Amino acid sequence: MPTAPPSTVSPLSIGPDEPYSEPKRFLRKLSLLRWLALANGTPVVLKQILQLGLLIVWPVWFVWVLIRAVCFFAFWLMLYPVRADQKKNHPEDYARAQARRLP
Repeated sequence: MPTAPPSTVSPLSIGPDEPYSEPKRFLRKLSLLRWLALANGTPVVLKQILQLGLLIVWPVWFVWVLIRAVCFFAFWLMLYPVRADQKKNHPEDYARAQARRLP
C-alpha cells in the first residue's frame, strides 16, 4: 500500500515572511488539523490513539479559547478610555510602551 510522502509544511508553524497578526494566530490555534498534527511522527497505532484523545479534548479546548477571547475583548473595551487618555496626554510614553510590546 503506497503512502504519501510526509508534508514538509507543518500546520503548527507560521512562516517567517508572514506579518504578525493576532487574528491569524488566533484562528490557527483553533484549527482541528493543527491539533491532529500534534500526533505526527509517532507509530501508527499510537498515532491513532493520540488523535482520538485529541479529538475528544479539542471541543473543550475550543470552547475555552472562545471564552478567553470574549473576556479579552471585554477587558480591551473596558480599558480603552485609559489607553486613549494615555495616547492623548502622554504620547511619548504611549509610543515607547507600544514599541516595547510588539515583536
